[in-house]
Amino acid sequence: MSLKSFLLIFALWWYGSLHAQYYLYSPRYIDSLQQLLSRPVSDSSKARVHFQLATYWVSKDTLKAREHIARGRQAASSSPFLTQVGNATEAYYLFYTGATDQSEALYKKVEEGLAASPVKEALSIRSAAWSSRAVMRQKADDDKGYIRLMLSKAIPLAKQANDSASVATHYVGVGVAFMNLDQNEKAAAYFDQAIPILLRLKAESRLIAAYKRSGENYVLLKKWDNVRETLAAFRKILFKYPESDQYAGYYMIEGLYLKGQKQYKEAVQSFDKAIEKASGPNKAYVIDELNFYKLDCLLKTKEYGKALTVLKALSSDQRNMEMDQNRLEVYHKSAQVYAGLNDYAAAYRYQTRYANLSDSLHESRFRNDINDMEARYKTAESEKQVASLKAANAQAALQANKNRLFNIVLGGACLLLLAFAIFYYFYYRSHKKLLKQEAVNHRQQLKELAQQHQLTITRSILEGEERERERLARDLHDGLGGLLSGVKMNFSSWAKSNLAPSGDGPFNKIMGQLDHSVGELRRVARNLMPQSLIEFGLVTALKDLCGFYIKEGFRIDFQPIGIDPGIDRLKQVHIYRIIQELLSNTIKHAQASEVLLQCSQNGGRFFITLEDNGVGFLQEEHSRIKGSGIKNIKNRVNYLGGQLDIRSEPGNGTVVSIELNLV
Repeated sequence: MSLKSFLLIFALWWYGSLHAQYYLYSPRYIDSLQQLLSRPVSDSSKARVHFQLATYWVSKDTLKAREHIARGRQAASSSPFLTQVGNATEAYYLFYTGATDQSEALYKKVEEGLAASPVKEALSIRSAAWSSRAVMRQKADDDKGYIRLMLSKAIPLAKQANDSASVATHYVGVGVAFMNLDQNEKAAAYFDQAIPILLRLKAESRLIAAYKRSGENYVLLKKWDNVRETLAAFRKILFKYPESDQYAGYYMIEGLYLKGQKQYKEAVQSFDKAIEKASGPNKAYVIDELNFYKLDCLLKTKEYGKALTVLKALSSDQRNMEMDQNRLEVYHKSAQVYAGLNDYAAAYRYQTRYANLSDSLHESRFRNDINDMEARYKTAESEKQVASLKAANAQAALQANKNRLFNIVLGGACLLLLAFAIFYYFYYRSHKKLLKQEAVNHRQQLKELAQQHQLTITRSILEGEERERERLARDLHDGLGGLLSGVKMNFSSWAKSNLAPSGDGPFNKIMGQLDHSVGELRRVARNLMPQSLIEFGLVTALKDLCGFYIKEGFRIDFQPIGIDPGIDRLKQVHIYRIIQELLSNTIKHAQASEVLLQCSQNGGRFFITLEDNGVGFLQEEHSRIKGSGIKNIKNRVNYLGGQLDIRSEPGNGTVVSIELNLV
């Protein structure tokens, strides 16, 4: 026997151990559960304990397991949830005792009964139920079906329940299935996922199972360093419990590791320890497997006497000798042992038995091959007769097939022409749409170029206009204004020397007209280019502008918010002109008594809001206004890459909102 065959035989038994959560020291676990039953606890607690005891006893004493199931069901009769727990426990019992169909039916009942429950324990029970149903696939030699159900049903449900222990246990089960499929690298990946979870949970009993399976897998992979590390971790937990019945698994892996390192004597000692510690319902299978391993090592060290003792133990086990492969192995090893003991007669006898059995097995396989070949020959003869009949029919139908083929070719050609015509039609339509779209895009590009050109012209006009305004304002203020002021001063000095007080009437009238002319000149100069904007900035200039327009019965509330004094001077001028035009339009047309003017800045964006309580107008009328004032405002807003929004209703005043880009 090989480790591989051992895994196949015991896969389901070890899975049952995982399903039932075996313990490092079973008597202590049973005692703790029995003590719970002796205390005055609720029926639900008693039901749970009975179901746990039933699960434990399934693999050891089916009568006790059945008794605990009955007691648990009696205690759980008033709880629908615990009734389903009882169904799941009984389904596991039925599965283990071979009643697979009944077990499957009960598991389906559990799934239907708990499918709508969001309780985490219900999800865990459903996960365990699906894992048992998956094992049924494994029992039918369908490891792939087992893996599919575990990955699609059992593991997702355990994750939904946050049941990390079950997730890890399921990973171990999937790893074992991959070992059975000779996909040991994949198996190692699942063991590597399970072990860190169990370490975090400190679930020592489950860790033992994981370490055992992982160690077996590393032996198959011949990764001896990993085997050694796994044994160390295995030993760290197991040796804390001297009474545990799990030592057989540890010593078996230790022996296989030593055997792989060619330390045969030490390996024999480990196998002997494993045989001594073997227990459970499959004890005989375990001991036979260990004896085969031990026999290999004894032959390596040429300890033929000890090897003969092992062979006698193996050959005396009738169950072991019933398997042809095991019997063949015993005969072969016996021939080697007796040859080593110089008992060549016995060696010849066993070699003859080995050869006869090998020939018999070979003959059996040969006979099966002959029967298979005969069956194939008869099938071939039948096929020849059928082929002859088919040939006769084929000859008769040949001409019809030719005609049909011609019709098919002709029809195919017609369909091909039709397909080409359809393709050309849709291609023409698509090309026409493409040309049309290109024309639209071209017109759009021309329109954008025209707009860009118009914007450039507008920018040039506005910049030239502002420069000319600044020049005129400077000339009026510094030139003509200075001359008029000088005339006024000279005229005043002359009057003091040459006019009598009685002649002041005409003089004062002339002086008043001269003062009015100087004031009007300054007003015009300020409108052309306010000196306060140049000297003190935008906020001061806007305050002066508002003060200029304020009069009795007309009030302006100016609110500057966060305005940066470092705004480009030309842009300050444009902002000033926009607000100046807005205020001028309001005074001329709105018939308002109050105006709210708010200016604010947020980074590179400048916001202007002007709201009055005037007579307002219809929105339709606004679109027909053709005055130069609103046009100037729009030009300056476009120049600054901004947006203009005017909202008004008759009798409800007007609100103008402007957003400008200063970047």
